[in-house]
Amino acid sequence: MTPRGYEAYNHAVVHTTDNKEQILLMLYDGAVRFVRFARMGIEKKNPKIRGENISKVLGILTELDCALDREGGGELVENLSDLYGYMMNRLTDANVKNDTDALNEVGRLLTELKEGFEGALQKEPKEAPVQPEIEEPGMQEGGIRLAV
Repeated sequence: MTPRGYEAYNHAVVHTTDNKEQILLMLYDGAVRFVRFARMGIEKKNPKIRGENISKVLGILTELDCALDREGGGELVENLSDLYGYMMNRLTDANVKNDTDALNEVGRLLTELKEGFEGALQKEPKEAPVQPEIEEPGMQEGGIRLAV
């Protein structure tokens, strides 16, 4: 890679990943959109559209699951990981059985997760909270940490 190309790449990476929360919401938006496209593939009896879009949703869910902070996230992270796994299974059912009900369920779950994260972000204080002097390592009250 040329020095100029590397600088452009580095600049793009820094400016597109400034806000991890925004990236998370964009991933949920994309996943919901791809679920809609997969449903259209089933309705139009087009296995290519169905399969490609289900694969995209599976890829997003895999990345979201891999980004979870398993060391410091506790029970919430475990539950979220289980939910991602459940949605992946439902997507597999949808792909194999042309099951629009499974796609609808995954779309609804993704929308609820996105809305939940949006609500949590709106309630998040803009300034850094004052931390107590004694704190259990790796624990933050009222949230989860993502390794995005």
